[in-house]
Amino acid sequence: MVTGDLESRIVPQDVLRDGETLTLGGLARIAAAAEEVRSTADGSLLLSAGNTVLGSFYYMFEGEPEMQGMELAGYNIVTPGTHEFDYGAAVYGNALQFARFDVLSGNLEVSDGAVSTRILPYVIKEIAGIRFGIFGLTAPNFELLCNPTGGGVQVDQDIISVADRLVAELKLQACDVVIGLTHIGLTWVRELAREVDGIDIIIDGYDREPLYETIENTLIVQEGSGGEYLAVLNFTFQDGHIQNPSWKRILMDSEVGFDPEIQELMETYMAAYEEGLTQKIGESLVDLDAREDRLRRGEINLGDLVADSWKERFPEADISLVNSGSIRGNRIYQAGPLTYLIVNEMLPFQGRIIMVQMTGAVIQQVLEISASAIRVEGDECQEGNRAPTGGFLQVGGLRMTLDLQKPCFCGRYSGKELAQIIHNGSRVLDVSVFRDNSWVKLDPAETYRVLVNAYISDGGDGQYPFLNEALEEIPTSMVTTDVLADFIIRHTPVAPKIDGRITQAGSQ
Repeated sequence: MVTGDLESRIVPQDVLRDGETLTLGGLARIAAAAEEVRSTADGSLLLSAGNTVLGSFYYMFEGEPEMQGMELAGYNIVTPGTHEFDYGAAVYGNALQFARFDVLSGNLEVSDGAVSTRILPYVIKEIAGIRFGIFGLTAPNFELLCNPTGGGVQVDQDIISVADRLVAELKLQACDVVIGLTHIGLTWVRELAREVDGIDIIIDGYDREPLYETIENTLIVQEGSGGEYLAVLNFTFQDGHIQNPSWKRILMDSEVGFDPEIQELMETYMAAYEEGLTQKIGESLVDLDAREDRLRRGEINLGDLVADSWKERFPEADISLVNSGSIRGNRIYQAGPLTYLIVNEMLPFQGRIIMVQMTGAVIQQVLEISASAIRVEGDECQEGNRAPTGGFLQVGGLRMTLDLQKPCFCGRYSGKELAQIIHNGSRVLDVSVFRDNSWVKLDPAETYRVLVNAYISDGGDGQYPFLNEALEEIPTSMVTTDVLADFIIRHTPVAPKIDGRITQAGSQ
């Protein structure tokens, strides 16, 4: 039995499915469903493939409710994802005090002694007379996905060599079935299946999409996110081989029942969380401007604050681009205390942040599409052939000048794809990027790392360049609200000011 990317969703939550709102998930339901599965099998394991914790809930309670609930639900083994270390190894160490299940990663190196002693490369479990060897792996690109508070967390990126060694050790210990419990992503999972002999099953939790496939006699399974389903892999073991495997997903709706002890405990934590959202996490010394008539036409201090929070969280990125439509409120947030509720109001869509590698030439076109969001009387580009007003991009790590008297980008779209370019646009001038502690001119041939939210990376707001399959995209698994809240907590009091990163030709 498998869950992945629980992300602190410890109680049922409303989810939109095919136009219908369903209430799904929660550890109490997972516990009930898992117990039903156990009653029908000779033996079982309940596993988590990483990212059990997330965001403000994790920050507030340091993993205590998630771990307590999983312990009560009967989880046997987990592998850490990236969110487990968002607030540093010590916070994850605190979380692990509330659980006795095994924690596995063979390539994770943690300097915090309390955490490193809990994380094992593998375990061996004998179930129904079968020796299962289970090893763990953490994403090789961990440092791109997580910037742990206090550092002290590294990974061995050579996961093929690590897996080869661990599988060999498990085979020497007469394991009948070898399982990789990983949080690495399907590209690496499939490479493991092709390159490492002796892995019977790989259970991954990185890509957040349900999957069941076979490569080179290795079963690969992955569940989605949020605890909306409990995935179950059934098989028989006979003559030294896995036989008759089957994969099913059990919807975690009210039909599965619930564990009353877990439900009561989780609801207690949720009540405390809702009260905690109103508590001060920091303050601003200046008014934060979210007025749409300014936000969607030029640089504003709240846009700078959001863009800079992304850049700090992922310092290896060169540029951050925040579509103005993702910043809401249409008002001035007065100087004074800031809470999670205020942050959630500012960024209500809570989009995931994606890192995209793209050339300067493509960035220039992205900026031209952004500039087309500004309507100027007589610019002769029809609605629907340009970015909507919310498509104007606030920026970090980048400077540019806009000349709104020049032609804007204009094109005919077919869905999100561009069918025809009417005009490439020429409004964006003098683009420079902050690199190596200095401002340098954007090089059309140079490759840059650009942070956007998932909406833009999916071609939203007319940003068709992001639909190019040749672009390398790295999902960070961080959401915008959490990144901004963390930035405020770290730097309070904040006082963002317009610093000239977006200027208009002819203006002072």
